Amino acid sequence: MSSIREKLNNMFSKVMAGTVTREEGTMLINHLAKEDQADTIRELIYLIDNPPQGVFPKTVLHTIALSRNKAFYGIMLESLEHKNEDVSILAAEELASLKTSDAKYVLMEHLNSEVYHVRKASALALAKGFDDGVEILKRHIIAHPEPFYRLTSAQALLLSGRKGGLSSLIEILSSGNEGAVKTAAEALSGAGDMLPGEDIPKILGALMLAGDNKDSRLIIELLKVVAGLKGRARGFEGFVLAFTDYPSDPVRAEAEHALKEIRQSSATYTQDAD
Repeated sequence: MSSIREKLNNMFSKVMAGTVTREEGTMLINHLAKEDQADTIRELIYLIDNPPQGVFPKTVLHTIALSRNKAFYGIMLESLEHKNEDVSILAAEELASLKTSDAKYVLMEHLNSEVYHVRKASALALAKGFDDGVEILKRHIIAHPEPFYRLTSAQALLLSGRKGGLSSLIEILSSGNEGAVKTAAEALSGAGDMLPGEDIPKILGALMLAGDNKDSRLIIELLKVVAGLKGRARGFEGFVLAFTDYPSDPVRAEAEHALKEIRQSSATYTQDAD
């Protein structure tokens, strides 16, 4: 075992034991990098994959991140694709914190990773860390041909907590892009409580447009969004009723379910108000 690895192993074990702080650990890391940058980087990468007993891979990467040493940028890039989801998430967050065009480009590239948690980490980091992150994800949803990749970006818009994320998904519903509209509807189906009241008519408008186009799959996804609104969709039952005699069993079933959700929730809402 190299002397560098021994020193790092000892330091990380002490960090986990609480006898050394992570900030103190960064001082050692930076000192070792100053003396032998290449070997220090090599050993840090090794320790992320093979941490000392009782040490988490995320702890190693977090200590590296706290060092704020530009020499370790490549470690963050490599860790973005790590098999450990926590490591991948932390690497994405650290890249976003740099606020550089290079870091943004790397995260954008990884929106197309074959690994779900890498896509998710990259999408969330973009949405939370960059002013144009929401717009980047919106464009990705509209442009990507594969539904699983689109959905990861759509879910990140919701999970980011940014108001613009919801608005972007609502805007996509009226984009006319079939794949993107279905993805946005699927993501919004579980977000009924989050949707602003002024956006509810837009959802119903998208539903009627899907009906005009006789797109059964999209109608079902949009009816799920309406069902998720529950009592908040009170007054819009007529839009849903239009699909209770639609020439498709799944569409009719989803319309009946949406009506049930609206009416039951509306009745409960009325009783609570009384």
